[in-house]
Amino acid sequence: MLPEDVFEGRVRVAGAVALAGVLAVFASLAYWQVFRTDLATHDDNPRVLAAFSNPHRGRILDRDGNVLVESLPDGTRHYRDASVAHAVGYIDARYGSQGAELAFNGELAGESGGRGWRGAVDAELRRTAVRGADVRLTLDSRVQAAAATALGARPGAIVAIDPRNGEVLAMVSVPTYDPGSLATAGEVLLKDPSSPLLDRATQGLYTPGSTFKTVTAAAALENKVIQPSTTVNCPGEIVIDGFHINCANTAQGVGTYPFSAAFTYSVNAIFANLGVSLGWDRLLAMAGKFGFGESIPFALDTAASIVVPAGSERTKVLLASTAFGQGEILATPLQMALVAATIANQGVLVEPRLGLSASFDGETRALDESASRRVLDVSVAATLRELMVSVVANGQARGANLPGITVGGKTGTAETGRDGKSHAWFIAFAPAENPTIAVAVVVEDGGRGGEVASPIAGQVLGAALRR
Repeated sequence: MLPEDVFEGRVRVAGAVALAGVLAVFASLAYWQVFRTDLATHDDNPRVLAAFSNPHRGRILDRDGNVLVESLPDGTRHYRDASVAHAVGYIDARYGSQGAELAFNGELAGESGGRGWRGAVDAELRRTAVRGADVRLTLDSRVQAAAATALGARPGAIVAIDPRNGEVLAMVSVPTYDPGSLATAGEVLLKDPSSPLLDRATQGLYTPGSTFKTVTAAAALENKVIQPSTTVNCPGEIVIDGFHINCANTAQGVGTYPFSAAFTYSVNAIFANLGVSLGWDRLLAMAGKFGFGESIPFALDTAASIVVPAGSERTKVLLASTAFGQGEILATPLQMALVAATIANQGVLVEPRLGLSASFDGETRALDESASRRVLDVSVAATLRELMVSVVANGQARGANLPGITVGGKTGTAETGRDGKSHAWFIAFAPAENPTIAVAVVVEDGGRGGEVASPIAGQVLGAALRR
């Protein structure tokens, strides 16, 4: 039997060795996972390559739990619905990743929000498979299907948002593609002149046409430049620094009438005059409050909508054409959906949200908390809602009429400068008394917004209200 002091000495040595071993393990983990993070994306790292064919990667679901994307046993990602291609995106060893696959990669790959330090150690030492969390999006498959069916094969985009919380219920971009085909058809898709990989909903920049009159009217009402009852007049045309704007862009444009009628019937010349009365500073300030000039905070990449490009001379003529939605304005469908949603939501803009929750081993946590800010005074927002209701009620967007439902909207027919072609636009919300859905539709080279885009919006609004 060993003397007590010898025994205790050996215990201390054994404890020290064990402690040193544990510290070495954690030091190694810290070195490779914290200090050598450069290796995480190195092309030779087998884990990087394995991430693109991981059978344990989490699923992407719609808001009701319907599967949109899942991994097959061989690690291949299976995408079930081409209409959500731009929202869910893709993950590919050669082309990288986009969409929700990129935005929520940490959750889907099991790298965040689930395993904790015990899971990390277990994965390092025992090389156990890391299961990713299932990510639930805000998309509603019924609204998404209605939007995809309504737009069909026509190039363009649709965004549908719940104005109360910013949740994106549908996001369609056409032409679309099969995200699972990147490995075999990636080069063809990249070279396709129709740009199927472009997410037109968040990155497509279009002249918004008369839908932008909502922003001009908001600036004029907020700054008390005009009221709905203010009498306006157009004798046939209005000339601003030699720029002739014909009142006959609508049959109701010539004559004397209240400003509310100029909004309802979308009289360009009246809005040109209104823009000049406002001035650049007040118009740009209002557009900036809606989000123009910056990329919209969103899970997916967004292009910044612009009212006037940097370096452009801010002339009175450009101001006049800008005020009725032409000029050099470029807007994304997501931006114009936010304009409609803000007016619907009593003047409060809620940032759009795509991620709803991530679930791992029965535990669920929320994703994409949305910030909000007041853009318009409550009374101004209420007035704009009434003006937009008048557009639909007076037959300017018959396709958006829904039985028993009051719909507010604004048409847009945006000239492109190409062979007389125009993009067809429509933004809307419903029910007007307490809106729960706002939508923006653009059909490339589609023609008149009231005739082409409003019936598409009507189908999407109807589907959303039947949820």
